[in-house]
Amino acid sequence: MSREQQAVARARKAFETGRSKCLEHRIRQLKNLQRLFIEKQSVISDAVKKDLNKSEVGTQLYETLGLEGEISLAIKKLKEWAAPRPVEKNLMTISDTVYIKPEPLGVVLIIGAWNYPWAVTIQPLIGAIAAGNAAVVKPSEVCVHTSKVMEDLLPLYIDNELYPVVTGGVSETQELLRQRFDHIFYTGNSMVGKLIMEAAAKHLTPVTLELGGKSPCYIDKDCDISIACRRVAWGKYTNCGQTCIAPDYILCEPSVQDRVIEEVKKSIKEFYTDNPKTCPDYGRIINQRHFKRIMNMLEDSDIAAGGDNDESDCYIAPTVLRDVKPEAKVMQEEIFGPLLPILPVNSLGEAIKFINKGEKPLALYVFSSDDKVIKRMTDETSSGGLLANDCLVHYSVSSLPFGGVGNSGMGCYHGKFSFDQLSHLRGCLIKQLKMEGVNSMRYPPHTLKKLGWARFFILNNVDVGWVGRMALLAVLAVVAAVVLQKYLL
Repeated sequence: MSREQQAVARARKAFETGRSKCLEHRIRQLKNLQRLFIEKQSVISDAVKKDLNKSEVGTQLYETLGLEGEISLAIKKLKEWAAPRPVEKNLMTISDTVYIKPEPLGVVLIIGAWNYPWAVTIQPLIGAIAAGNAAVVKPSEVCVHTSKVMEDLLPLYIDNELYPVVTGGVSETQELLRQRFDHIFYTGNSMVGKLIMEAAAKHLTPVTLELGGKSPCYIDKDCDISIACRRVAWGKYTNCGQTCIAPDYILCEPSVQDRVIEEVKKSIKEFYTDNPKTCPDYGRIINQRHFKRIMNMLEDSDIAAGGDNDESDCYIAPTVLRDVKPEAKVMQEEIFGPLLPILPVNSLGEAIKFINKGEKPLALYVFSSDDKVIKRMTDETSSGGLLANDCLVHYSVSSLPFGGVGNSGMGCYHGKFSFDQLSHLRGCLIKQLKMEGVNSMRYPPHTLKKLGWARFFILNNVDVGWVGRMALLAVLAVVAAVVLQKYLL
């Protein structure tokens, strides 16, 4: 039996003991996970620094702070989320108990990504724990140091039988995908996402795919361009552009392109100094393979700012490209790096048409002071999420579902959405062996009179309080005993 098979078997066996279903156990595990981020912050930051050149403050801001908030929310709301959820009834079920019961799915496989190795790996784990599942955690092997730290630390804080960590590369991931899971949660690119779906289909395993794509950013000529470009520059160059919801390219009218370039350049200097290479807040490309991939995108575009690079250090300066054509190399795939192409368009309508010609993106950004512009962009496009007049921050709102649509992914998470995504929402109806007269309308022989009564009872939903329910039950009892007996039998 392979190491991967053993990890899955242990998780399955641990789940079958039933201990993960206990709310107290879930809360205890979540508190232990929260303690990890307090006690081992320096160890976590050191590893992320080695992998992505993130500063310690940057690691806390973009990786662990949000996780601490998610854990606190889950602990606070877990009893509410896990409680039976009453639903509206029709007249046929007014005397019955009807509710939705969230229950654990079983064993979940979580395959993390390297760009925010803690945030995108542990956030689904929080949902899995809160929902009462076991989970096999597979951190990205691309973040070598973080993967090792995760493998070492998680078993010290949370149940290592219910939540084993499996490290390794492609072969180990393939072996995991041969095993049967009750849900697979993958964060990464669409090409691998298709392979995940193919493997999951063999067991009819449901999947959540958090992918990416080319997230457009439209800047209206009449907005505050200085503020808009400051926010776009922050959203683009954070983590050296290696963010799945980073603005991939700018759409703006030709008359404001020069102003946009100048304002982005000002923000680059403000954030990362005259020499971003020496700035502690500016990251690095994850490895040389991705460095070469990104540099190849520059071949047929005009550099308006930046462009400096150092392959030995995996450094690419914050770069702006002007007058980019739709057929340019940089527009053929998600950039996932610090290149910001500007495509001139003549109108909002042309921008919308261009966006809709491509795959549905994970995020869409629009900067405008005109509510009509924002509404039109909202109404006439489709994307995983939409944000007006800022970038990235919708990710931090736990009351919003975060996820893609179409090629940018399926399923969503964050807050209660994580809990629901990794739960089976079981519909339950509890009846009593009484009031059989009401059921006469459904039993053969079928007649038009019975159909008429069935339409009345089934198509009328009720939402009444306790007193109203009692009164309605009394009426129904009379109906069942008198009217139905007279007209249906």
